[in-house]
Amino acid sequence: MTKNLYEELGLKKSATRSEIKSSYRSLVKKHHPDAGGKKERFLAIQNAWETLNDPIKKKQYDSSFSHSSSFDSLNENWEEKFNSKKYNSSIKDKEVETWIKEIYSPINRIISQIIKPLNNEIRELSADPYDDQLMENFCSYIILSQKKIEKVEKIYKKKIVPKSISALGLDLYHCFSQVKDALSEFDRYTQGYVDNYLFDGKEMIKEAKRIQSKMSIEKKNKNF
Repeated sequence: MTKNLYEELGLKKSATRSEIKSSYRSLVKKHHPDAGGKKERFLAIQNAWETLNDPIKKKQYDSSFSHSSSFDSLNENWEEKFNSKKYNSSIKDKEVETWIKEIYSPINRIISQIIKPLNNEIRELSADPYDDQLMENFCSYIILSQKKIEKVEKIYKKKIVPKSISALGLDLYHCFSQVKDALSEFDRYTQGYVDNYLFDGKEMIKEAKRIQSKMSIEKKNKNF
């Protein structure tokens, strides 16, 4: 019997948003292919997270939770989508080239635009976190970066990841998800000056940079 999305994350249907996020982070680290995890399990975790982290999708899923009607039509796993058609070699190459050009490259560029100024933004704020102008500047950086992440999510949804580069597609998703969560932590910090939020955010950015570097090496090695 197929696990429901809550079971995939080791949770009950009553789980809070915080519990869902905490379980997701823990499972991703444990089952990521880089850590020796199985791709199928990692995909299942990502699929569950994409639904339960999205308020609209979660509401739709919860409403169908106790019924036999399938939620697959609302949230099909993108791997199943690209497995539904068979393409010849030349078309596959063109598909990869297009995805790299229209999805990977612009998303990677936007991620860099968010990450590169971060250290300077934090350094300036650390001079006096309670200075209104410095805090306002940091908040402006967060708001602008969150808008960029919204753009990234829209770009990512435009095209299905080609099967031959599914690992790269997973890494890209995981990378900008880390940045998105980091920005949420920074935002929480500005609301209460709790250093743990700032620390967690910086750790997430470190992970995003690690993944970004890994993607660059993979892309270069495979001549994408």
